[in-house]
Amino acid sequence: MLDVLPFPDDFLLAQKCLDGDPLAIRSLEDTYEKVIAGYLKHAGATDDEAAELASRLWADILAARQDRAQRLATYGGNSSLLTWLKAVALNNLVQLKRHQGRVRTLDMDERSHTEIETTNPSATVVELPNLDAAPLLEIMRGAVETAFRLCNPEAFVLVQLAHANGLLGRELALMYGCSESKISRSLDEARNSIAEATLAYVRARDPWLELKWEDFLELCRVASPACFGVE
Repeated sequence: MLDVLPFPDDFLLAQKCLDGDPLAIRSLEDTYEKVIAGYLKHAGATDDEAAELASRLWADILAARQDRAQRLATYGGNSSLLTWLKAVALNNLVQLKRHQGRVRTLDMDERSHTEIETTNPSATVVELPNLDAAPLLEIMRGAVETAFRLCNPEAFVLVQLAHANGLLGRELALMYGCSESKISRSLDEARNSIAEATLAYVRARDPWLELKWEDFLELCRVASPACFGVE
């Protein structure tokens, strides 16, 4: 089985962690914790948020859950373990930011109604929320749907023929009766349009979230309800 997986070593490490191997769990933490913290800071987390989420990630993915497998059990070795961990950690960060926003709103409403003044009204103690939902998946689905809807219909068909159907440039050139260079330019324009619309949606949905197009594509390879432990 391992021979047919793109990332057999990562899959084997995950299985050892699921079996409770302390050396494997320590290897997982030592290898990825600083990398994940750096990734979260790059994505818009504060230093404290990144450190807290990265340190709690291991308990999150290995904790037993009622009537459901451990979150790490959803990793299948079809992507790198780092990519999978990034997706889970970023989803946790999005949830934390959403939770903070709700707490701040409630706190502001309470102060405005009671007219209580404090020496530090912006300070809010926030506990990490329950991590059994997938707001990151909501963002990604909305971004893709919006980008495709805004894409020029002819350009969208061209992208589908090239990527979903696997037609080569010369085949598309024959089909459209034009040169391969024109097909190439049209595909580049369509891809750029989709990328710009996708990232614009992400920025509008969560302005603090810093994602590059390469980040988004990487997340698309693994982001799913199963990845986030959602039934």
